[in-house]
Amino acid sequence: MGKKWDISGIAYSVELWAECLRVLKPGGHLLSFGGTRTFHRVAVAIEDAGFEIRDNIAWLYGSGFPKSLDVSKAIQKASGVEPVGSIDNKDSKFMGDGWNATPRQLIMPETEGDAKKWSGFGTALKPAHEPIIVARKPLIGTVANNVLTHGTGALNIDGSRIGAEGGTKGAGAGAGAGIYGDGLNGERGLAVDGLGRWPANIILDEHTAGLLNGQSGVSASKATNRGLQCSGSHGGLAGESKELKEGTDSIRGHNGSGGASRFFYVAKASKRDRNEGLEDLPKKQAAFGGHGNNEQDGMTKQLVHAPRQNFHPTVKPTALMEYLVKLVTPPNGTVLDPFTGSGSTGKAAILNGFDFIGIEMTEDYLPIIKARLKHAEATYGSQIRMD
Repeated sequence: MGKKWDISGIAYSVELWAECLRVLKPGGHLLSFGGTRTFHRVAVAIEDAGFEIRDNIAWLYGSGFPKSLDVSKAIQKASGVEPVGSIDNKDSKFMGDGWNATPRQLIMPETEGDAKKWSGFGTALKPAHEPIIVARKPLIGTVANNVLTHGTGALNIDGSRIGAEGGTKGAGAGAGAGIYGDGLNGERGLAVDGLGRWPANIILDEHTAGLLNGQSGVSASKATNRGLQCSGSHGGLAGESKELKEGTDSIRGHNGSGGASRFFYVAKASKRDRNEGLEDLPKKQAAFGGHGNNEQDGMTKQLVHAPRQNFHPTVKPTALMEYLVKLVTPPNGTVLDPFTGSGSTGKAAILNGFDFIGIEMTEDYLPIIKARLKHAEATYGSQIRMD
């Protein structure tokens, strides 16, 4: 999107990730968002710095904008003919609905042959997911030894299990959408009463969850004794005997019904999340960067949002960051974000009782970060220091 921090190459710096490795305890986890075209370069740099690549989480969303070149328009422009007027797709009301995001140009008679032949062709797909690289600093000894010695090395599985309707198992009404609680009074805590589904390496937003449910329809899950140890003669393999070993649960699985999205975490971001706590800051109109700045591809147009207090172009939903922070951070742990942006990671850390250290080089974002963190502090009641 033409941002200096986006073209600096810092994300591919082995030296950067080596510093992250240095400050982590053995077994400490690292999460890094990446672009679909370049995340492999980030992953290689992280690995070369000494991390172990453990997984890759796909965050699926419905708000992406196609950064594509209209080939027929480019042909006309190359012939010196400027299109006049446009063909509107009246059915396209939502920027990220997967249909025509912008009106198509009329094809002029002078270039009708080639331009018409390539009408409807573009150069890119609509972005609908963002990969999140999951890496870990190597353990010292076994997982058990590392956890007992350093308090790091494991994922918070039970605290991140998936509830019946998406979101985290046990989220109470007072905890907010996508935030884990005790399931009773909404206080934040581990979801241990009634285990939900094992957290997956796919995360949905509400839009993609709705699309998935629309395609899958309603299906039912039934708890069974599948996979339980039995008293057969070959080590108790399931199916050798219907007699369960003593002390083994008789039923496993999940009763219930719904769409396919219930198998995945759904990050339900609040509409007020972006600007929450920024009421005293002035609004600023900033380019969204829907087409980037690539003269070679002819993509020079910049989309512009309505003025807003939080004008950062890639604000992550706090609900998403809460889930990720909770998944990889041990109790009473510290979260470090070397690229704080607008402060979503810090807000998520504070709301869940973790210490937070953030670093940001773009001074324009500092007032946004400070205001959002102070609002989180007032909500949670913790103390933070602003240097």
